[in-house]
Amino acid sequence: MDFNKARTFIEVVDCGSITLAANRLLRTQQAISLQLQQLEGDLEFNLFDRQGPNIILTTDGEKLYQLFKPQLMAMENAVLRLKSGKQQAGGMIRIGAWMEQAVSYLPEMIRIFKQTFPLVEFNLQIAEDNEIEHMLKNNTIDIGFQVHCQDKKIFKCESVYRQALIPVISRSFLKSNKAPRKIKDTLDLPLVDYIDEYSSFNTWIKKNSRDLLPLARKKIRTITTSNNVVLKQIVLQGLGFGFLHQESIQAELEIGELLPLFNNTKNQNIYVDLDVVYKRKHAFGYVHQAFIELLRKNRVSWSG
Repeated sequence: MDFNKARTFIEVVDCGSITLAANRLLRTQQAISLQLQQLEGDLEFNLFDRQGPNIILTTDGEKLYQLFKPQLMAMENAVLRLKSGKQQAGGMIRIGAWMEQAVSYLPEMIRIFKQTFPLVEFNLQIAEDNEIEHMLKNNTIDIGFQVHCQDKKIFKCESVYRQALIPVISRSFLKSNKAPRKIKDTLDLPLVDYIDEYSSFNTWIKKNSRDLLPLARKKIRTITTSNNVVLKQIVLQGLGFGFLHQESIQAELEIGELLPLFNNTKNQNIYVDLDVVYKRKHAFGYVHQAFIELLRKNRVSWSG
């Protein structure tokens, strides 16, 4: 088997297009297409279902990808380990993450990583759990960051980040509304919450006043969103109270623009855990393994 043809095939699948693979490999699109045709001729079966620009693997193509990828990664990893230092290691790490992690957690992790691996590139896709899982299955990303991973038979999940969610109201909210004195009063206040299974209010009620849970489940949300950044802006506008990541609102708490819903320390906070998610049978390159190891190393310092 021609190593270059196999490497080209893997790169096209990982990039999701011949154009991107050509850019990565510094070749023309025509040269990439010709290599794929030659590989299919050598193997005597089709690797792709050709539907316009989309790269869709046949069943045989998927089997070959799963066979080739671990072997090629093992060879590349061995070569990288023989190099003089990590400064020479390159490659691309493709990540899928929620907006919250893209603007808070991940930039710091990437900054730390690139101090050791300056040549590594990152491609960041903004998505939610179900979209991230779909991209992982289709090999359009290497690593995902999820709150709730559904298919744990296929994916390995490791908690790398934990942050408290604080119930808060804005100073402008109090101009036309009274601050609640007890948890039961929140049932009558406008609530800005996360959608469906991500609801913070129900979890908070369950933890602090379980007897109110049936009523909490019936409570109408004024606005729902899946985005923490958007939810923060809605709360700041005085449209209701909501639960926000402590780290993301520290500045607003310090200047009094946002206020804790209760100053009662007896009330327990709720937490959101973020998992790094990847295929259990996926063969990772050297830099991918190093990045995941960095996340593990920093897990304690990022946990609230």
